[in-house]
Amino acid sequence: MSELKLEWKLPAPPDAVFPAFSQPALIRRWFGAPPGCHRTHAPDPGALGQPYRVGLRDAAGRAFAQVGCIVEVEPGRFLALEMDWEGGPVPPGRTRAELTFHPIPEGTRLELRQGAFADDAARDAHRAYWEACLGRLSRVVAGEAVPCFEEFWEESRGYVGPLAVAAYAVLAGLREAGAPKEVVAQVEDVLYAHLPRLREDTADVLGAVLQSRVEGGAS
Repeated sequence: MSELKLEWKLPAPPDAVFPAFSQPALIRRWFGAPPGCHRTHAPDPGALGQPYRVGLRDAAGRAFAQVGCIVEVEPGRFLALEMDWEGGPVPPGRTRAELTFHPIPEGTRLELRQGAFADDAARDAHRAYWEACLGRLSRVVAGEAVPCFEEFWEESRGYVGPLAVAAYAVLAGLREAGAPKEVVAQVEDVLYAHLPRLREDTADVLGAVLQSRVEGGAS
C-alpha cells in the first residue's frame, strides 16, 4: 500500500481559494478531469456525506465517471473527500483525499494527502490527475477565464465523438493564443449551430481528420 503526498502553491489566500471548491461555475473549470480528458456533467456540490458523480469523457470520447463524497469540511482550512473511478484512465479503488490550506505570503500552500493505494502505479496515476487539476485551479483562482468543455458539451446539446473533442481543442487553442473575443464567439456560434446537424458518417470522418491534426498527426 502507498500514499500520495503533494504540495501546490496557489496565487490567492485560502479564503479566496475555497470558493473554487464550492461554487459550481468555478468547480467545473478545474476539478474532475484527468490529463487529456474532459468533464461533461456534474450536479452541484453534494451536501456533506452525500454522494457525487462527475461525468467525464476520455480523449477518444468514451464515457467514464469519478464518484465519491465529501466527508469533512472546514471552510478556508481543510477538506476531505472519498473518491473512486468507474472506467477511464485512472485505476479504480476507493481512497480518501485530504486537502489542507495554509496561508503564505504568496497566497496559499495546498497540502494534499491521499491513499491508501494498492500499488505505486495507482498512486502515480493520481499524482498526474491532481497535478492536471491543480494546474487548472491555479489559473482559476488567478482570475483567468479557463476554457470549460462542460459548457461546450451543454451548449452543443451533448454532441459526442472525436469531432466534438477536437473542436473543443480548437476553441481552447484560440483562447490560449489570445484570439479576439469576437473571433472565438463566431467560431463557437458556428460549432454550436452545425455540429449536431452533421450526418454520422460525415462527423466520423471530419472528427478523425481534425483530431489527428490537433494531436500533431498530420501537417
